[in-house]
Amino acid sequence: MKWSLYIGKPAGIKVFIHWTFILLVIWLSWMHLQQGHGLFEILIGLLFLAALFACVTLHEFGHALAARRYGIGTRDINLLPIGGVARLESMPEDPKEELVVAIAGPAVNVVIAIGLYLIMLVMGQSDMELSHHITGGNFLADLLVINIILVLFNLIPAFPMDGGRVLRALLAFIMKRSKATRVAASVGQLLAIGFVLFGLFYNPFLLFIGIFVFLGAGAEANQVGLQESLREVKAKDLITTDFHVLPQTASVSMAAAAFMESREPELVITDHEDRFVGLVSYERIIEEIQKGHFDNPVVTLIKEEVQTLAPGTLIYELVSKIQQSGQRVFPVLNDDRLAGIISHTDLIHLLEQNQAN
Repeated sequence: MKWSLYIGKPAGIKVFIHWTFILLVIWLSWMHLQQGHGLFEILIGLLFLAALFACVTLHEFGHALAARRYGIGTRDINLLPIGGVARLESMPEDPKEELVVAIAGPAVNVVIAIGLYLIMLVMGQSDMELSHHITGGNFLADLLVINIILVLFNLIPAFPMDGGRVLRALLAFIMKRSKATRVAASVGQLLAIGFVLFGLFYNPFLLFIGIFVFLGAGAEANQVGLQESLREVKAKDLITTDFHVLPQTASVSMAAAAFMESREPELVITDHEDRFVGLVSYERIIEEIQKGHFDNPVVTLIKEEVQTLAPGTLIYELVSKIQQSGQRVFPVLNDDRLAGIISHTDLIHLLEQNQAN
């Protein structure tokens, strides 16, 4: 991901850490120096920060692995200074499945907290008060408190926290998912208003949380409402048949001329029987031209991973995938033959039209 450092792929899921973590490390080190701490205290503080975000990472893996159980993949996990985000390909619509996926993250933190408490029992530290402030006085106790806080915070019944999804899943057992989303979003926004009012007088941090929750709840309600409005729209309803096609024998110079004429970000390549071969991007052609490779066959430049659609594919099922992918043209195939395309622009126009309605 842009501005993020790739750190590994455990369980087949890519994990990235955002560059702003450098600022967090610098700030934490500076705070220790301001308090007169030495190198040892700074290293312990940074070790605690690493342990904290290890817990956050495991929380996100809880969501990802639970989703995998229901056939839902995870694009990646990105760690930010304010927390982690597991980008699932979609959320399950079955309330039981969504409940499991939503609660899996906090459940991981509960398991971690229990494990830490057992370690403290063995070490004779069980008499530590868990309600004390996080001061660095006891590494394990502080980490235990942090995990309890993560559980409580994430289970606030408001989007985009896990608690909002838990509430929606529970409501979806007795009502339609769209209505459950609206109710859960309303509950979240009411809580958000309470946070804002309380934050204005007592704690500015709650003001930030309130705004975050209010916007997240509204965004979730809008997204589900949009999906409902697109539920009956199929790929064949949005298909474009007036577009440029390159034969697989075309050269780079021919592709460049086609791009100049069409102004499309990606062009479709087919064989002599109109069977789909692949997509080539404008950027890739520019690279070849800059290298002077005018006569190279364009078929060698096609994208490795291309998402194709069938005429009967429901658009709402693909909205999240299409919005998150870097692909800008989506071939619609009928028995391997190209029936037309749906461009990213076509989809955006459809979304804007439905939002306006």
